[in-house]
Amino acid sequence: MSQPDEKKDNTQPPQSDLGNELRELGQQIEQALRNAMESDRARQMQKDVTAGMMELGNQLQSAIKSIQDNPRIQDLAERGEEAMHKVRQSQAAHDFQETLVRGISQLNDQLAAFAARMRSNETPSTPPDTGSATTGETTRLDPDKDNW
Repeated sequence: MSQPDEKKDNTQPPQSDLGNELRELGQQIEQALRNAMESDRARQMQKDVTAGMMELGNQLQSAIKSIQDNPRIQDLAERGEEAMHKVRQSQAAHDFQETLVRGISQLNDQLAAFAARMRSNETPSTPPDTGSATTGETTRLDPDKDNW
Protein backbone atom coordinates (compact mmCIF):
# COMPACT_ATOMS: atom_id res chain seq x y z
CA MET A 1 0.00 0.00 0.00
CA SER A 2 1.13 3.52 -0.52
CA GLN A 3 1.97 5.70 2.44
CA PRO A 4 0.05 8.97 2.83
CA ASP A 5 3.23 10.78 3.83
CA GLU A 6 5.03 9.81 0.63
CA LYS A 7 5.49 12.47 -1.95
CA LYS A 8 4.07 11.36 -5.23
CA ASP A 9 5.64 12.03 -8.54
CA ASN A 10 3.32 14.50 -10.25
CA THR A 11 4.57 13.47 -13.69
CA GLN A 12 2.37 10.36 -13.66
CA PRO A 13 -1.29 10.86 -14.44
CA PRO A 14 -3.70 10.08 -11.57
CA GLN A 15 -5.11 7.13 -13.55
CA SER A 16 -1.93 5.12 -13.04
CA ASP A 17 -2.18 5.75 -9.28
CA LEU A 18 -5.74 4.44 -9.36
CA GLY A 19 -4.67 1.42 -11.39
CA ASN A 20 -1.84 0.66 -9.00
CA GLU A 21 -4.09 0.98 -5.96
CA LEU A 22 -6.77 -1.28 -7.52
CA ARG A 23 -4.15 -3.85 -8.46
CA GLU A 24 -2.77 -3.81 -4.90
CA LEU A 25 -6.30 -4.10 -3.47
CA GLY A 26 -6.96 -7.13 -5.68
CA GLN A 27 -3.75 -8.77 -4.52
CA GLN A 28 -4.64 -8.13 -0.87
CA ILE A 29 -8.13 -9.63 -1.34
CA GLU A 30 -6.65 -12.65 -3.10
CA GLN A 31 -4.15 -13.21 -0.29
CA ALA A 32 -6.84 -12.87 2.38
CA LEU A 33 -9.06 -15.41 0.62
CA ARG A 34 -6.19 -17.85 0.24
CA ASN A 35 -5.35 -17.53 3.91
CA ALA A 36 -8.98 -18.10 4.86
CA MET A 37 -9.31 -21.14 2.61
CA GLU A 38 -6.12 -22.66 3.95
CA SER A 39 -6.98 -22.12 7.60
CA ASP A 40 -7.74 -25.04 9.89
CA ARG A 41 -11.24 -23.70 10.54
CA ALA A 42 -12.04 -23.59 6.81
CA ARG A 43 -10.78 -27.14 6.36
CA GLN A 44 -12.89 -28.34 9.27
CA MET A 45 -15.99 -26.62 7.86
CA GLN A 46 -15.36 -28.24 4.48
CA LYS A 47 -15.07 -31.67 6.12
CA ASP A 48 -18.28 -31.07 8.11
CA VAL A 49 -20.23 -30.01 5.03
CA THR A 50 -18.94 -33.02 3.06
CA ALA A 51 -19.84 -35.43 5.87
CA GLY A 52 -23.30 -33.87 6.21
CA MET A 53 -23.98 -34.19 2.49
CA MET A 54 -22.88 -37.83 2.48
CA GLU A 55 -25.17 -38.58 5.45
CA LEU A 56 -28.08 -36.85 3.73
CA GLY A 57 -27.46 -38.92 0.59
CA ASN A 58 -27.40 -42.14 2.62
CA GLN A 59 -30.65 -41.25 4.37
CA LEU A 60 -32.36 -40.45 1.07
CA GLN A 61 -31.25 -43.75 -0.45
CA SER A 62 -32.52 -45.59 2.60
CA ALA A 63 -35.89 -43.82 2.45
CA ILE A 64 -36.30 -44.58 -1.26
CA LYS A 65 -35.46 -48.24 -0.72
CA SER A 66 -37.97 -48.57 2.12
CA ILE A 67 -40.66 -46.96 -0.04
CA GLN A 68 -39.91 -49.31 -2.92
CA ASP A 69 -40.00 -52.33 -0.62
CA ASN A 70 -43.26 -51.27 1.06
CA PRO A 71 -46.03 -53.70 -0.05
CA ARG A 72 -48.69 -50.97 0.19
CA ILE A 73 -46.75 -48.75 -2.23
CA GLN A 74 -46.23 -51.68 -4.62
CA ASP A 75 -49.96 -52.48 -4.45
CA LEU A 76 -50.84 -48.84 -5.11
CA ALA A 77 -48.53 -48.73 -8.13
CA GLU A 78 -50.07 -51.92 -9.54
CA ARG A 79 -53.59 -50.55 -9.08
CA GLY A 80 -52.60 -47.35 -10.84
CA GLU A 81 -51.22 -49.29 -13.78
CA GLU A 82 -54.37 -51.43 -13.99
CA ALA A 83 -56.61 -48.35 -13.88
CA MET A 84 -54.65 -46.71 -16.70
CA HIS A 85 -54.89 -49.91 -18.76
CA LYS A 86 -58.68 -50.04 -18.20
CA VAL A 87 -59.10 -46.41 -19.21
CA ARG A 88 -57.15 -47.01 -22.41
CA GLN A 89 -59.26 -50.06 -23.20
CA SER A 90 -62.66 -48.63 -22.21
CA GLN A 91 -65.44 -48.16 -24.74
CA ALA A 92 -65.99 -44.58 -23.59
CA ALA A 93 -62.41 -43.64 -24.45
CA HIS A 94 -62.75 -45.39 -27.82
CA ASP A 95 -66.07 -43.62 -28.54
CA PHE A 96 -64.60 -40.27 -27.56
CA GLN A 97 -61.66 -40.77 -29.88
CA GLU A 98 -63.95 -41.70 -32.80
CA THR A 99 -66.18 -38.68 -32.18
CA LEU A 100 -63.18 -36.41 -32.03
CA VAL A 101 -61.81 -37.81 -35.30
CA ARG A 102 -65.19 -37.31 -37.05
CA GLY A 103 -65.45 -33.75 -35.77
CA ILE A 104 -61.98 -32.84 -36.95
CA SER A 105 -62.65 -34.47 -40.31
CA GLN A 106 -65.81 -32.40 -40.76
CA LEU A 107 -63.95 -29.25 -39.79
CA ASN A 108 -61.23 -30.06 -42.34
CA ASP A 109 -63.86 -30.59 -45.06
CA GLN A 110 -65.57 -27.28 -44.27
CA LEU A 111 -62.25 -25.41 -44.24
CA ALA A 112 -61.29 -26.97 -47.58
CA ALA A 113 -64.62 -25.92 -49.10
CA PHE A 114 -64.22 -22.39 -47.71
CA ALA A 115 -60.69 -22.13 -49.11
CA ALA A 116 -61.96 -23.31 -52.52
CA ARG A 117 -64.71 -20.65 -52.50
CA MET A 118 -62.16 -17.99 -51.58
CA ARG A 119 -59.88 -19.07 -54.42
CA SER A 120 -62.74 -19.00 -56.92
CA ASN A 121 -63.59 -15.41 -55.91
CA GLU A 122 -59.99 -14.33 -56.51
CA THR A 123 -59.84 -15.33 -60.20
CA PRO A 124 -58.69 -12.55 -62.56
CA SER A 125 -61.83 -13.00 -64.70
CA THR A 126 -64.01 -11.29 -62.07
CA PRO A 127 -65.30 -7.89 -63.18
CA PRO A 128 -63.83 -4.76 -61.56
CA ASP A 129 -65.56 -3.40 -58.49
CA THR A 130 -68.40 -1.08 -59.48
CA GLY A 131 -69.16 0.08 -55.99
CA SER A 132 -72.03 -2.29 -55.23
CA ALA A 133 -71.45 -5.22 -52.95
CA THR A 134 -72.11 -8.63 -54.47
CA THR A 135 -71.53 -11.88 -52.71
CA GLY A 136 -71.96 -15.50 -53.48
CA GLU A 137 -74.58 -17.83 -52.12
CA THR A 138 -75.05 -17.72 -48.34
CA THR A 139 -74.33 -20.94 -46.51
CA ARG A 140 -76.28 -21.47 -43.29
CA LEU A 141 -74.14 -22.83 -40.53
CA ASP A 142 -77.11 -23.79 -38.33
CA PRO A 143 -79.93 -25.09 -40.58
CA ASP A 144 -82.24 -25.71 -37.58
CA LYS A 145 -82.69 -22.00 -36.83
CA ASP A 146 -84.92 -19.91 -39.09
CA ASN A 147 -84.31 -16.55 -37.39
CA TRP A 148 -81.07 -14.71 -37.81
